[in-house]
Amino acid sequence: MDNSELTILVIDDEDFVRETISDYLSDSGFNIIDAGDGEEGLEVFRRESPDAVLVDLNMPKVDGFEVLENVSAESPDTPIIVVSGAGLIQDAIKAVRLGAWDFVTKPIVDLNILEHALGQGLERATLIKENRRYKEHLEAEVEKRTEALRNEIKVRREAQDALMAIQDEVIETQKEVILTLGEVVETRSNETANHVRRVAELSYILARRYGLSKEEADLLRLASPMHDVGKIGIPDTVLNKPGRLTPEEFELIKTHTTIGHEILKHSERPIIKAAAVVAYEHHEWWNGEGYPRKLAGEDIHVYGRITGIVDVFDALGSERVYKKAWPIEKIRDYFEEGKGKQFDPHLTDLLFENLDEILELRRTFPDG
Repeated sequence: MDNSELTILVIDDEDFVRETISDYLSDSGFNIIDAGDGEEGLEVFRRESPDAVLVDLNMPKVDGFEVLENVSAESPDTPIIVVSGAGLIQDAIKAVRLGAWDFVTKPIVDLNILEHALGQGLERATLIKENRRYKEHLEAEVEKRTEALRNEIKVRREAQDALMAIQDEVIETQKEVILTLGEVVETRSNETANHVRRVAELSYILARRYGLSKEEADLLRLASPMHDVGKIGIPDTVLNKPGRLTPEEFELIKTHTTIGHEILKHSERPIIKAAAVVAYEHHEWWNGEGYPRKLAGEDIHVYGRITGIVDVFDALGSERVYKKAWPIEKIRDYFEEGKGKQFDPHLTDLLFENLDEILELRRTFPDG
């Protein structure tokens, strides 16, 4: 920032000191206003709202400590630098506790030291203001997007709350956001809301039969609805194209795995971290011919292998505008053909060994 855009208030009862500092900083391009005591200094501060304050401690009427206390209370982001005689170390400690950003002792042998302290204070103040503006912008953007989501899913909130019931309030909030976003993504690509519910429950069943703990299976149940979150980044014209996709369009569709991973990977929350894995790996194939990274076998995280299987199973058994629901025997044949190629062989066997329980789940959450 150009120094000519910055106003510095110098408060000191010694005319020579005040004038020396003012002349030096003026030569450096700053706009200078001054005051001969603390009382006048506070009046000028409140009237002019300077960008920084330099203040002596020992002054008549109102001393520097009172100036510090008032300026810090009224404008905590304004740098205030004490320029005072050596005095006692207790004075320096008290000044810092009252809000001083730095302390320069008089007599000042080199005014560059004062300008350096002032520059550091102004730089810190700028960073604080920029951070606040960024935070306010981010909060406003989050609120705007959250409101848009709420408008889109308002009729589903009660059902989501029931599905995501959990005692811990933080986990409850994560569950609501994840399931809601999963439903919005599936609805956008002409899937039904109950598809993500069934994927969640099917993932839990298969995870438990595979031998995962209840805690880990619960984690996958919460994370799996986010498997297609990356479709947020795919244009509607491609996502809902009625005819066959061109090779270029299919390559674009495939990027939903990496988009979803990028959206989720920065969180340290266990549910979101698991969702990042699911989004990234649910289209990997057991034989290494999937995407996006062509992982194979157990190099594919078990979360990705489970979600990939149940997502395909539920999609094949569901009616869509572009196809009829497949009968269970045709689905079984499809998985038998894909076992060891697209699908983990052991998980495939477990899926059909527990078919009665899985089909009962479809009756609990039917396509409406």
